[in-house]
Amino acid sequence: MTFRLQTSAATSPLLELLVERDPISSAIPFEVSISGKVVDVKSALRLSSSPTEATATAETEGVQLDWRADQLSSYPVWEFRLSATNISSGQILLSRLDSAALGLQGGVWRVESFASAWGDEFRPKAVTTQHDSFFGVRSGRSSHGESPIIYFIRESDGYTVIVSPAWSGNWHVDVFSGGAVKAGISTWNLNLSLEPNETVHAPSVIVAAAESKEVAQRNLQSAIRENWLPRTKSTDSIPVEWNHWWPYEDVEVNADVIIENSQIAKNMAIDAIVVDAGWFGESKLDTHWTDLRGDWSSINLARFPDGLAKLGESILEMGMSPGIWIELEAVGAKSELRRTMPEAMARDDSGLRPDPSYRVGTVSLDPTDPGFLGYACLGSPAGWMHSYNSVKDVVSEMKARWLKMDFNIDPGFGCTRTDHGHGAGDGLLRHYEGLYKLLDQIRLDFPDLLIEACSSGGLRVDLGLAKHVHCFFMSDPDYTEHHLQVLWGASHMLPPLAILHWPWSWWRNDYGPSQLDWMNVDIETFDLMMRAAMFHRIGVSYPLPKLPAKLRDRLSYHLQIFKDHIASVLPTANLISLTDSPFRGNRGERNSAWQLSANLNSANEVHLVMSLKLENSAHSAKFRPTQLDDNQRYVVVDLETHNSSTMLGKEFTAELLAEIAGNKNSWIVEIRPEKVRL
Repeated sequence: MTFRLQTSAATSPLLELLVERDPISSAIPFEVSISGKVVDVKSALRLSSSPTEATATAETEGVQLDWRADQLSSYPVWEFRLSATNISSGQILLSRLDSAALGLQGGVWRVESFASAWGDEFRPKAVTTQHDSFFGVRSGRSSHGESPIIYFIRESDGYTVIVSPAWSGNWHVDVFSGGAVKAGISTWNLNLSLEPNETVHAPSVIVAAAESKEVAQRNLQSAIRENWLPRTKSTDSIPVEWNHWWPYEDVEVNADVIIENSQIAKNMAIDAIVVDAGWFGESKLDTHWTDLRGDWSSINLARFPDGLAKLGESILEMGMSPGIWIELEAVGAKSELRRTMPEAMARDDSGLRPDPSYRVGTVSLDPTDPGFLGYACLGSPAGWMHSYNSVKDVVSEMKARWLKMDFNIDPGFGCTRTDHGHGAGDGLLRHYEGLYKLLDQIRLDFPDLLIEACSSGGLRVDLGLAKHVHCFFMSDPDYTEHHLQVLWGASHMLPPLAILHWPWSWWRNDYGPSQLDWMNVDIETFDLMMRAAMFHRIGVSYPLPKLPAKLRDRLSYHLQIFKDHIASVLPTANLISLTDSPFRGNRGERNSAWQLSANLNSANEVHLVMSLKLENSAHSAKFRPTQLDDNQRYVVVDLETHNSSTMLGKEFTAELLAEIAGNKNSWIVEIRPEKVRL
């Protein structure tokens, strides 16, 4: 079935999204407003299309608008891009820059989306195009409030269109009764001044279409994996990390703790030792990491008396790669940076209150200075250079191969200073443009460095940032039920190559859902926790010296299974859930099943199927693996017992797979086409 973009044959110039010959969407493909008034482009618009792209231009009302859609590889997935140039003799003020506009046709469409908050990422929601619905965030973080991914499924036949603003700041998707859709950077407090001959490039929007939700999801994953993510041989090797944070935080961590854990980790399939927060700031044991962010050139010698260089050398000598955490944009209220570099500080002295659609999550603000936003504005030369040099210096000093980039800040509508290289109404736009530029430069400086994006867990997960980092940390909490709900949502946007999460960690703090009596965790429970986090990039956060020996042995076993059977598959794999999602609070599907598939129709075709019963009493789910040829014979092997069987694709059932795997509460089987013996 063919999906393509084509200019309409009608008198009015419209862009159609076609299934074979039938349009499922028809609209002028973008929308722009100047000073709050929509620019009428109908009479000036010139549209053209080819099999792989579409373009549109218009010159009207003192602005030249250039729009294009580029297909990502062979998939019906497109990047919609828009730029605006001031061709008048005076300043203009842009207040809307929607890179995508659709007019969905053919009846009612179901609209599926996800709400998102700390520890509550990817909470599914659904409405229809029978009513107006408005999606977006105003927190300044792309997925604090809602996730920037919307699925439209036509009720009559299942045809699916995906709309995803590729932007790390505020975005919106407006859906109007009847099927009109407008998407792009948020219009909330957007006032972008353009001088004569100045051009601005709006954030992109990714649009995908397919005959079903599952195929659209698979196509989006493939396009993002193959044509969007930055990739290197080093990052595609899928290194496994150990991170100190949850068992030690910045309270009990020091160089000895890192070394002691590293000495155990070196005998497991662990490749990187990542030092999280606690390494920087004043040389005291009682400092709090949030207060001193920004002081990246100061090493806490009370915890790391020999500095980062010596620690990095010790990790390298043990055969692993050093890694380092940094919140490169952040500025703590008590930091030296705030005092010594006021010209770099993001500020908003407008007095406007934060939008009430989200709970402000910025840490280490200053109640005596409400204009202080807690971050360095990367739209300013001073802020950009400080952050860039900080990252470059710490990565160089430690010889790091893994960079965990955090962001525990809600910028709202961003910096409103006018002495920063931006205007009062486009500070957040320029900040994120600066962040993308910084990350691209760091990747050029350190081509073997893996960059992980984190933001209070999963509160800045979007396809804009995905073009500049290698993977996203999905959520701070990682208890299994929550992890699976987050994974179910994240796989609607990202391929498993771009997803990083940990099996249930050993938490030092008292966050209720993550508490476990680790001394009494049995092997069966631990197996389920580990397997649940093995169909994507994996890391662990355990106090390895304290972990009971039986669990430490089992951890080593599971990480080796991951290395031997799964890691090599991820660079070419798609991830699909075979069941509905589990939900937090002991709700949803309690027998979660998943499938990784890679290299279809080749000699290296492989499928991995995982089943997880969250409770012993959970009913067995009814599911079948997908993307198998009914009449092809396949060899199935349980990865633990090595029990195997051969069967036709049409014979696969959940019951047969469970039987091969010994009817355990959790299992992973590998499925490959049977090789013909000559």
